[in-house]
Amino acid sequence: MMQKGTDGMHIIYYVTSHGYGHGVRTVAICNEFSAHVRITFRTILPEAFFREEMHRDFSYALAAFDCGCIQKDCISVDIGQTLAAYRSIARKNEALLNDEVTWCREQGADAIVSDIAPFAFEVAAACGIPSAAVTNFTWYDIYEEFMHSFPEYRPEMEKILSQYVSATLLLALEPALPMGYFKKRLSVPPVGRQGRNRRAEIVKKYGFRSDRHIGLIYLGNLGIAGMDWRKLADLTEWEFLGIYPFGDAPPNYHLIRKADFPYQDLTASADCMISKMGYGAVAEAMIHGTPMLYLPREHFAEYPYLDAAVRSWGGGYSIPREEFIALDWKKTLEKAILYGRLKQVRSDGPKICARAIENPSGR
Repeated sequence: MMQKGTDGMHIIYYVTSHGYGHGVRTVAICNEFSAHVRITFRTILPEAFFREEMHRDFSYALAAFDCGCIQKDCISVDIGQTLAAYRSIARKNEALLNDEVTWCREQGADAIVSDIAPFAFEVAAACGIPSAAVTNFTWYDIYEEFMHSFPEYRPEMEKILSQYVSATLLLALEPALPMGYFKKRLSVPPVGRQGRNRRAEIVKKYGFRSDRHIGLIYLGNLGIAGMDWRKLADLTEWEFLGIYPFGDAPPNYHLIRKADFPYQDLTASADCMISKMGYGAVAEAMIHGTPMLYLPREHFAEYPYLDAAVRSWGGGYSIPREEFIALDWKKTLEKAILYGRLKQVRSDGPKICARAIENPSGR
């Protein structure tokens, strides 16, 4: 870790352990901070990820204070395990509060940011420093939906809500849920990384015809069971790119190394994304004007908001789970590329967040 300095603002940035999407939007924001700002990431996302994505110095302190959702696959949540895991973590957090407050003071923290571990806001309040939530949803929104089946976890919900309420500022990353329990809200355009179209380089490197359509497949590291990836070969007018290997994938699927092409460049180069529905995929699709074909998602409160946003934008194409798993994509892909790329949405969300975080009290 970097040594604590005497000048400049020091931000402790808590990042949920739920997945890389939260990390991706975190680094997009942190790369926009002013030069005088020092950053310490408090998370269990791998330090190597931040080393790859950050364009400036930072510190890293390994810790986890939430569990997000425990998933069966890339779209299915194990509700019982999720709530049980969070209860266990919340009890540990309660015991660790004084130690975490002491640690933040020792680091010389001037502000705390969280995406979106609720415990971080309790720590900030105890430290007497401002805090900012950076998110399109909270774990209160997600878990609240589960309470009709698991009412025994209501005390944990009340605690989570009180922690979020203590935040100084909400930076609501659009498309965002209402989250009306925060004291102050600033709506921010979609936050993602800005890539560049490198289609010609991709065609040359992987040796396929330049008139083929390019599809970018992303289902996360969990994937989804029951897919016969050999059927990609039936989509003869398409070449597919991805960052995870698929068993028995045909020659028109190309495994991409991040060192060769950053993911945001793939998004900028593809004719269509084929993805699970998540904030990061939606934000970067809209920023680059890339239509997306996606799976419906149950038991996740952000889904209706993301679904409505991409449909309103004009580039969202939901496909039933059965058709998706069967790789019955042809008709939907044809619809998605019929009008070419879409209008790109504003891409200055990361900069807006960075400026607001540097002054979370609004003074």
